[in-house]
Amino acid sequence: MQISVTFRNLEPSEALKNYVTERLSKFRRYLEGPQEAHVVLGLEKFRHLADVTINSNGRLIKGREENADMYAAIDLVMDKIDQQLRKLREKSRDKGDRSRVQPAAAAEETPSRPQVRRRPVEVPLLDLQDAIQLLTDKGEEALVFTEVTSGTLAVLTRRPDGSLLLLEPQLE
Repeated sequence: MQISVTFRNLEPSEALKNYVTERLSKFRRYLEGPQEAHVVLGLEKFRHLADVTINSNGRLIKGREENADMYAAIDLVMDKIDQQLRKLREKSRDKGDRSRVQPAAAAEETPSRPQVRRRPVEVPLLDLQDAIQLLTDKGEEALVFTEVTSGTLAVLTRRPDGSLLLLEPQLE
């Protein structure tokens, strides 16, 4: 990582430069490709300013903090940069999970799975007779409900022969 430190209205200090370099080196694990960091440390009246810009493979991460103490300002801006990098890594990890594409040959070999559609379902509090009535009125194939008597989750389904099946899951 190429790091450049600029001092504005402040005496250049090797200790500050080393501190910034040490803190920035911890971010290498989050970054890919060529990395450049530009740090501006400044003093305006009684405020110590720390401004960090990291360019990693064309992606810019920026942070700016001020404090009465220069080391505290550096710590605050580094925490801010760390949060941005973690968030960026989580986003790219989530995006990578969703967009994984199998090679064409591998896709042909694996049998196709049926597509699963999701639909939110309200789980009403009903007794068995009301559930049967609701299932027949709606003309649905299944009804998820909570039994009034036991307070447990139940699923009432219509079988192919027209009879009804009550499923009572055993939660462990």
